[in-house]
Amino acid sequence: MKMSNWLDWQLIVSGIFIAAVAAIGVSTTSDYVVQILVLATIYAAVALSWSIAGGLGGLLLLGFISFYGVGAYTNGILFTKYGISPWINIVLAAGFAGLLGWLIAAVTLRYELSEDYFAMFTVGLSQALKIVLLNSEYFGRATGIYITIVKDDWAMMSFVSRKPYLLIALLILVVIIAASYWIQRSTFGFRLAAVRQNSRAAEALGINPVKTKIHAIIVSGALGGSVGAFYSQFVTFIDPKQVFSLATNFEMLLGAVLGGRLTLIGPILGAATLKPLQDVLRGVFGGEADALYLVLYGALLIVSCLALPKGIAFYIEKWHRKRYGNS
Repeated sequence: MKMSNWLDWQLIVSGIFIAAVAAIGVSTTSDYVVQILVLATIYAAVALSWSIAGGLGGLLLLGFISFYGVGAYTNGILFTKYGISPWINIVLAAGFAGLLGWLIAAVTLRYELSEDYFAMFTVGLSQALKIVLLNSEYFGRATGIYITIVKDDWAMMSFVSRKPYLLIALLILVVIIAASYWIQRSTFGFRLAAVRQNSRAAEALGINPVKTKIHAIIVSGALGGSVGAFYSQFVTFIDPKQVFSLATNFEMLLGAVLGGRLTLIGPILGAATLKPLQDVLRGVFGGEADALYLVLYGALLIVSCLALPKGIAFYIEKWHRKRYGNS
């Protein structure tokens, strides 16, 4: 298979990248550096999760924060109210987020919402969920949910140090990379590509476009929800405005767009570049001139999009094909 060599190469590079991040995190004595590494890993995991439906599936799933927020609240509620371990909650969050994905697919495809209307529906749903939680006593209203950690406990994924969270975040990213790799190598991946390029032609070949899109949304949503569950445990505090924020939503998805949403390493490279860059700019230009770092960050994003319209990974792939042949 011609594509497999490029795909396998991406898998190897991803493994090297993860090993390097783990080595930096373990060796550093700075909690700030570890914090940035964990958040960058979370953003990479979300971007790669989204790229399954938003990239490989070609769906304008702009309101992806809904799955992330549902996952975050799944862990927040189950951990604080019922004492259920986050290790279990991550799996349950994937289930709930996957169910939400199925509901989104059922409604939008039932009423044949596509392109812009599908995108607006997903964005609107994320904000509707935020309003519901802001007015729900059970979910803490605007006060949110606090997770108290007083000692290290692997069984409950609770640590005073930040370093164990980095290792867990990298483990989650490895699982999502493996899922994306498997999808791209499988017949499901080829069905996604066919539907993305020409839905009618795919249907003529015996592919069910609706079923394929439903599966893509469910898988993407489930993976995004699992990341959200871990995030809530890491930050120890969530509220609706935080985990359903459209600013955060687009910031996470931008990593996949800038890196290359049709590739394995693209979302990882994009997130690994954007999140640390944002934190560095905030640290250097924040404080009294708090808006300055946002201006600089926005300007850099504009330049990046103009200079790399097809994503970072597109040019890496060109280099790879030039060096190793058309494989």
